[in-house]
Amino acid sequence: MKDSESRSPEASLIPRLLLRLVDAVCRRPRLVLALSLLACLVSVVAAATRLEYHTHRNDLINPNKDYHKRWRQYLAEFGDDDDIVAVVKGDDPERMRQALEALAGRVREQPATFDRLFYKADLQALRRRALLFLPTPEIQAIQENLRSMGLLLEFGPVSWRSLSLLSLLREGNHRAGQWRPGEALSASDDQFFTQLTRISQSAAATLHDPNAYRNPWGSLLAQPPGQKDLLAEPQYFFSGDNTLAFLLVRPVKEAGSFTAAQKSVVAMRDVVARTRGDFRDVEFGLTGLPVLETDEMTAAQRDTGRASWLAIVGVTLLFIVVYRGIYYPALTVVTLVVGTVWAMGWLTLTVGHLNILSATFAVMLIGMGDYGVLWVMRYEAARRQGYDVSAALRHTAVHVAVGNLTAAATLSLAFFAAMLADFQAVVELGWIAGCGVLLCAFACFTVLPAILMLFDRRGDLATKDGWRVVDEEGEGRPTPEAGARTEASWRPWFAGRPRGVLAVGALVTLLLAFVAARIGYDHNLLHMQAKDLDSVKWEMTLIEHTAGASWHALSYTDTPEEALALKARYEQLPEVSRVVEIAALVPRDQPRKMEMMQAIQHRLRKLPARGSLIAHASPNRADLDDELTALRDKLASAPPSLAELRKHVTSLQGHLAAIPEKAVAEERLRDFDQHLAGDLAEDLHRLREVSTPEPITLADLPPELRERYVGANGKWLLRVFAKDCLWDFGPLEHFTKQIQTIDPAATGKVFTTVEGLKAMKEGFQRAGLYALFAIVLVLVADFRNPKRVLLALAPLVMGIAAALGLMALGGFSLNPANMIAVPLILGVGVDNGVHLLHDYLLRRRAGHADVSYPIGRGVLVKALTTMIGFGTLMISSQRGLASLGLILTLGVGCCMAASLVFLPALLHQWDRRKERIAQGRATIARFRPAA
Repeated sequence: MKDSESRSPEASLIPRLLLRLVDAVCRRPRLVLALSLLACLVSVVAAATRLEYHTHRNDLINPNKDYHKRWRQYLAEFGDDDDIVAVVKGDDPERMRQALEALAGRVREQPATFDRLFYKADLQALRRRALLFLPTPEIQAIQENLRSMGLLLEFGPVSWRSLSLLSLLREGNHRAGQWRPGEALSASDDQFFTQLTRISQSAAATLHDPNAYRNPWGSLLAQPPGQKDLLAEPQYFFSGDNTLAFLLVRPVKEAGSFTAAQKSVVAMRDVVARTRGDFRDVEFGLTGLPVLETDEMTAAQRDTGRASWLAIVGVTLLFIVVYRGIYYPALTVVTLVVGTVWAMGWLTLTVGHLNILSATFAVMLIGMGDYGVLWVMRYEAARRQGYDVSAALRHTAVHVAVGNLTAAATLSLAFFAAMLADFQAVVELGWIAGCGVLLCAFACFTVLPAILMLFDRRGDLATKDGWRVVDEEGEGRPTPEAGARTEASWRPWFAGRPRGVLAVGALVTLLLAFVAARIGYDHNLLHMQAKDLDSVKWEMTLIEHTAGASWHALSYTDTPEEALALKARYEQLPEVSRVVEIAALVPRDQPRKMEMMQAIQHRLRKLPARGSLIAHASPNRADLDDELTALRDKLASAPPSLAELRKHVTSLQGHLAAIPEKAVAEERLRDFDQHLAGDLAEDLHRLREVSTPEPITLADLPPELRERYVGANGKWLLRVFAKDCLWDFGPLEHFTKQIQTIDPAATGKVFTTVEGLKAMKEGFQRAGLYALFAIVLVLVADFRNPKRVLLALAPLVMGIAAALGLMALGGFSLNPANMIAVPLILGVGVDNGVHLLHDYLLRRRAGHADVSYPIGRGVLVKALTTMIGFGTLMISSQRGLASLGLILTLGVGCCMAASLVFLPALLHQWDRRKERIAQGRATIARFRPAA
């Protein structure tokens, strides 16, 4: 006699095929196990020899995207510039510079570990040609100044001794006397009176206090803008407030490792530790993307390792409590491991590599692919009802296989839906994990029955419980003795109050759904890191002192002229704090400038010996006073631009009159004249030093500047820094949009990050919608009844609404790390309703309108194992991983609670309604008049 379930009119092709598959396994268990083990061996060998690991974060992005293509082109031209950032914090700049030098010295000792050190710009070798950095008109102005000094420069010592305050005042009187009211000052007169103003101011201060003398010639010779200090001494990299100094070094990365920079990061921490001992008065820290990523991966690996062990212990204890032994737990684990190993071989064959995200597929399968739990629970129940091993397996296939297949199909489709996301890492994870789920389910249909057929040598369990087995037609169907028991039902204590359960469940769901609508999304990747990581703390310190220093946009041009023009346009953007390039260090129009510099050198060929005293006679005090009086009177009607000169001339005359002793006054005036001539001679010596007529070429720049700012094919790079912190998504997105208004071809991590974050969020959102659509299609194909589909979906909808609502109430938000949980919860959460509804429908055919205890307990245990597996992630210090564990645990737990509490009540109420309808129809039929 065949199983009544298998002969049911509702039996379809898929249940029959699954039953035949189990029958075939029962007939050839040794062959099935042999083939399974052979497939495992092939998978392990293939993975060990052919599987690659793509460890770079760029591997997570769709390579066909324009922004990724631009980034790859940049890398081909300039190379990777992920720098470890060593930070020195203090209040003594000189001491901080010494600390940087000490760090750099120790870094240079390890060329195999560190690459491309960058902590200062030393351009002192260019100082002899500094005049080339001036615009051509300013060099012409210097020539004009020197031309006006023709007599001084051509006639040697005599002319230098005649350079005095008195001679300059006489020249001032001469020029002021030639001025006519209403006329504008000539350019030469304006420049002369400007210089005389400074000289008068300095002379007045010196007469008042001989120690107050200051060189008054600063305005005579133009200085290269921003170049004087840059060329005079090495420039170290400091924050704007001079409290932080930086050293950048590129790590030598290890190929094929998810923590490729770890060796360099560890070595750099050792360098910092050794240097810290020599500089107790400053603080040292490490940050930068390589350090942050290494710390993130290290913490994630450490925490997932701990979580895995805790999950194993927790699940083992749960199984021991539930099964009261280790036999069935071992069978479940073996089946799951076999499916996971098959998945490893399949991904090696089809994808060929793992990335940072898809490497988590095994953890996901362990948490979600344990289909053997329901199988062994139904099998054990069948054995205790009196079935032999083969019949119990067929009975289990009838009651569980279709539900397992539907559950596996919905979960795999949830993963496959992720392949429609526009994010490469999610696409690969979707394919690998989706196939893995199906393989784990297939192992449950093949490997697990084969093991049970070979190793379940227990006798007749039903006889031990007072049952007698009657073997009719080889089916081993039990016939209970008088007073035999029927299979227990899953009956929560409140199942007798379905209306109350439904009302409370609906109300709670609506309230939590309202709260869930307010849950936020946090793009900030720094918020995913552990708060107590040293690298995170120092990154926050950088943000406090230099908000936009962490990330920057990149543009490059074919010529230095184009680079400077692009820089000028960038500097007009209010979002840009600074633009760094080296195109300005190779001056323009050099041939013409060198001609003028040759003329300057010729003009300055007869300067007095450097440092020699230019002796002056003591001036006549009365003559000086007369010149001051005459100049003051002429300036009374002079243009307003000379008002300051008249003020200082008046002050000088007042200080001169305030010295009663003539000899003292004349001695101070003589000292002033000697300083005046000596300082001018020194300034002209410095001018001659920086006007060497030799060109500055790219080869003259320090190698550390060339390799960072000039590409392999001669491209010129610009680094564009923001004013705001770009870890926050709003400023990051706005900054990238503004940058592209200037250069649509701009690139950099700011673009790969902002586009990656958007693609990830949108991809997971689409994956969730696609997964829901696919799940509905599978449920329609399985149940072929809209009402049953809605019943199966009800716990899922309630569970997700409750989970998101509880997260919002707890102040948690969605983020790039936990967003993947949404499609996963869809796939896992619907399993419970599918299993319970399948069991309910099968039992209703046998006259029991409820859920069997083995299935109810199986759903509970399966959900608890998944919650334990993911819940242990919440111990992680890495906040993104902990939030993933939280949302998965909440989601699975809420879906389980809705399935085991709300769904039985809903089914009970549904059954009552059907009974009332049937009774009503019977009553109507009874009173209907005969035809």
